[in-house]
This record gives sequence, structure tokens and C-alpha cells, in this order.
Amino acid sequence: MSMQRWSAGGRRLLAVALTGVLLGGGLTGCGFPGSAPNGGQSEETTVDYGDVSAAVTKAVPRVVEVDSLERSRDGFGYRLSVGLVTDSAKPFTSDELDTVIETIWLTLPWEPGTIKLVAGVTTDDGEDPVDLRAAASELDPLSVTNAGQGGVSVTGMKSRYGAWTAPE
Repeated sequence: MSMQRWSAGGRRLLAVALTGVLLGGGLTGCGFPGSAPNGGQSEETTVDYGDVSAAVTKAVPRVVEVDSLERSRDGFGYRLSVGLVTDSAKPFTSDELDTVIETIWLTLPWEPGTIKLVAGVTTDDGEDPVDLRAAASELDPLSVTNAGQGGVSVTGMKSRYGAWTAPE
């Protein structure tokens, strides 16, 4: 009987201690720089994206708008996150996606180590994702990882497009 009482008391004590640790950690984390969205890595200053939006919509006509441009830090330097609004829900071809990435690479006024792309089409119900994954898998020697619903993150642009240079 005393063993059962100790077990229940021990569990209660453990639950109280765990709750205290979690609450203390949560309160401390509120002021911690890493608790900001994107792990505290988002750029706070005004970022120059150059003519990326206009250049992409001109280079790939099915992209009707470029939105959600955002720069953040990652293990490769800077990551550029880009939202593409398209005119149809059909997946991108490798040529279309290649043109988008190369246009960003040549137009952006700073060198991105990673480019994260997501695409969607506006529908009556909101927005549906457009798949970029199959097209990206054909773009050797780019390194590709999946990002979001049908989106991709790519690295290795130097290997495919040459050394980055500032646009003129």
C-alpha cells in the first residue's frame, strides 16, 4: 500500500516539476532572439530585391505575379523565399522552372545561397498549390529539397548558372 502511495506521490511530484520547467522555459523563451518567426533569422532591415518580380513575370509568362519575397539567413548565407502566382494549376516544366531560377540568379542584387520557391494558382476557393518538384528534379546539378505543398528549395546555382555577379 505504501508503495502505491509513493508511486502516486512521485508521479505528482514529477508532473509538478515538469510543468515548472516547461513554464519557466516558455517564459524565458519569449525574450530569446531565436523565438521569433523563422528562428530569429528573418531580416529586419529593408531588403533590395532589384527587379526580380518584373524580370520573372517577363521571362515566364505563366507567372502572373511574384509575391512574398523574403530574405533570411541559413547555412548557405542568405535564403530567398519566393511565392509565384501562376495562371494554371498544371505543374511547371523543367524549362519553366529553370528560367525562373536563372532569372532570379541573374537579377537579384545580392547572392542567394538558397532559393525557396512555392507556386499557386488563384481559384474561386482561394489558392491551390502548383507542383514544382518534378521539374526541379530534372535540373542537375542543383540540389533540391521539398518545401511546402509542391514547393522546392534549391542550392548549387553556381554550378548550373556560373558565378553570381551583381546585375548592371
